[in-house]
Amino acid sequence: MIKLPESREAEACPPAVSAVARLIWMLLFILTGGLGLVHPCYSRAIADENNACFPVDLDLAASYQHREIRVNLLGDQDLSRRPEAATEVESALREVSAEFKRLFGLSFIPVGWSSWETDKGSRNVQELAENLDRRGVQVKDRRAEITMAVTGRSNLRPEYSGLTLFKSSMIIIVYTPDRVRLRRLIRHELGHIFGAVHVPESQSVMSCSGEGGHFDAYNQEIINLTRERSFEPFVFPYPPEIQARAERIYLKVRENIKKVSHIRSLFSASPSGETGPETQCLSDVFLMLAQLELEQNDYERAAGFCEEALILNPGDLEAMNLQAISLRQAGRTQEAIHLYQLILNIKPDFSEALYNLGIALGELNRFDEAEKVYLRAIRLNPYLAQAHHNLGDLYFRQGRLDEAEEQFLKAIELSPGYTSAYLNLGEIYRRKRDIAKARECVEKALSLQPESVQARNLLGNILRESGKSTEALNEYQQVLARNPSSVQAYYNLGVSLTDLGRWEEARQAFEQAVKIDINMAEAYGGLGLCHLHRGEMDEAIKFLLKARELGFKNPALSINLSYAYMNIKDWQRAEEEASRAVADQPGLSLGYNNMGIALAQQNKFEEARIILEKALKVDPRDREAVINLAMVELSLQNEERALELFLRALALNPEDSQNGLICNNIAVIYFHQENYELSWEFIQKALKAGFKVDGTMLGSLIKKLK
Repeated sequence: MIKLPESREAEACPPAVSAVARLIWMLLFILTGGLGLVHPCYSRAIADENNACFPVDLDLAASYQHREIRVNLLGDQDLSRRPEAATEVESALREVSAEFKRLFGLSFIPVGWSSWETDKGSRNVQELAENLDRRGVQVKDRRAEITMAVTGRSNLRPEYSGLTLFKSSMIIIVYTPDRVRLRRLIRHELGHIFGAVHVPESQSVMSCSGEGGHFDAYNQEIINLTRERSFEPFVFPYPPEIQARAERIYLKVRENIKKVSHIRSLFSASPSGETGPETQCLSDVFLMLAQLELEQNDYERAAGFCEEALILNPGDLEAMNLQAISLRQAGRTQEAIHLYQLILNIKPDFSEALYNLGIALGELNRFDEAEKVYLRAIRLNPYLAQAHHNLGDLYFRQGRLDEAEEQFLKAIELSPGYTSAYLNLGEIYRRKRDIAKARECVEKALSLQPESVQARNLLGNILRESGKSTEALNEYQQVLARNPSSVQAYYNLGVSLTDLGRWEEARQAFEQAVKIDINMAEAYGGLGLCHLHRGEMDEAIKFLLKARELGFKNPALSINLSYAYMNIKDWQRAEEEASRAVADQPGLSLGYNNMGIALAQQNKFEEARIILEKALKVDPRDREAVINLAMVELSLQNEERALELFLRALALNPEDSQNGLICNNIAVIYFHQENYELSWEFIQKALKAGFKVDGTMLGSLIKKLK
């Protein structure tokens, strides 16, 4: 299952007392190996260009494949009383689009207006945005769309004029008839979407014309990095090499903030003793650096950057939340839980913190507590798709497939582009053996993320389990072409090759898997199987035992070990392994069969008979068990019962290659019963099947027939 990582949500900010608004923004994060997320991220702005804010990368942002971004426009009732407003907003957007087109090759295309009923109780843009977000207003295609909500309310606190909701791929601004100011607001929020830095420079791309200015090089480089990334919804999109470049840029920005005197002079602490903009700005830079370290899996360093942010700005919930995420990823789950609880003591309705707490509790298998936390988060914010998703994952881990299915479907309803939810639904349908639905879900995921390694692997598994191992090979090879270090793809490739009997190629695939991950237990099991089929019993046993040592729990492992020990005539260990297999899976006829053979080879015929009868009770058509039981009955001199079983084996498969031996044994029994005609009939069948009949017995039979 794909577990979503934690997410972050902004708190309402206290009123600012200076001319410079305090920025609160949230950071995106992805869990490696799989899994994605959606969560809010907010950025505040005022109309005055002399302010500083450091946005984060966005859950949306256009990729190099999407040069034109559609902008869905929302206008509230207050705006509708200004007939000229819609035209002015569209005009300003087109002017800003032309600027971004010139600088970055990005265009923003307005696609029409729709109405928006604002919450009259909201005191500022932040609260309006939270209200809008909780209604579940989201874009359809995060790769190529954003929504810009415009309010005409005049009674909002004036210090905040714009805001970016990164989770919802939305911008919200307060309408102003001042054309220059309106363009500045739109430019500011669009810049944030693509990771640009807002600085107190009159010529900053975020503030005015986009030309000149000390920091413009940083702004442009960050936006260009955004363009270079390979975007996937819910995935932090910078490749490692680009992440490193982004980190260097933000480190330079941090140092410039500290060094540039005319900027530093703007950052004085407020008379009330509140955190000044300089301190907040530096705190935000530390959080950006923490996010980048998270994306590079350096969790301890990420936690350290969060700690520096909290020293500058104690009690910052966003910094605390990000630090808790870092601690959990570093394996310090209990510390993370404690920190989440501190956050919730300060803000009990922080639905994102509840969601993150649920993840941490689930990792400790505290399922009941985690479920309660997720349900509480959903009650606070019914549109929190990732909470539904991870509640589904929780149910899945407990085997509650129907409940898990319901939650994944709800997550998709709230967020139609939720690739992880489609993948997890596909996994549920695969386990329910509904192959058609499973494939439909995976193909939907691939339509959203064509490069998804997880989707290709799952599609391969579905094809292989449908008997289409050759088609499955193609899917796994596509994964490896894109990601040569995908250990799961190598393992799956090996399994498909074993299905096709291509043992040498399978061995090579499993060897590649363990080179990448020396602790991949399943791959050692695959290697053991390959060596078993090659007749290399010592190697087979070595790898199979290694798989068990690493925690691989599967009855097939014990079955394969029992075969290996049977081949070297270690009957006691063969019996033990077969016994282990039926203990793990009582309905496994093969386990009983192997156990019966091992007992018979130790002359424990009565015990062998009991065990082989169990095999036939599990599967009456298990021909091998029928034959083996017949041989045991012969050893116990129960010829009548043996004859019945041999005839039964013949009826199950009249064309089997073993039939020569069976016919010979039947002929011998009939000879002992003095039924020479039937004995002769089955001797002829044995000879026709290529069995070397005992000459003495054949001679005796001929004499009897004369």
